[in-house]
Amino acid sequence: MRVLLVDDNPMNVELFVDSLAADGHEVAVERDGLAGRERGLREPFDVLILDIQLPGLDGYAICRDLRAAGVNAPILALSSAAMSDQISKGVAAGFDVYLTKPISPSALRDAVRTAGRPA
Repeated sequence: MRVLLVDDNPMNVELFVDSLAADGHEVAVERDGLAGRERGLREPFDVLILDIQLPGLDGYAICRDLRAAGVNAPILALSSAAMSDQISKGVAAGFDVYLTKPISPSALRDAVRTAGRPA
């Protein structure tokens, strides 16, 4: 699958890219919200993974913009915030899955596999 990862933490990016690539995914990376939104609008992806706290534009806004533009691919949120109101905000923004950090490489791979399966 072709995956877009938008995260500004270099250690997370390295870990997530290595983990997903080892599972056979092609991973494109953007490190700020504005670039992530533009890439998500410009290119087709099977799954998108958005950190919530990003420079330029947060993950909630990116997700809302992608959904408004007709992007139907699964979008996964990655956040260290796991309170019910934050998860509800993610669902309202259009995320399909809300994952909390820290997340193990195997849990991330499983989430991407599950999200990317045809309905």
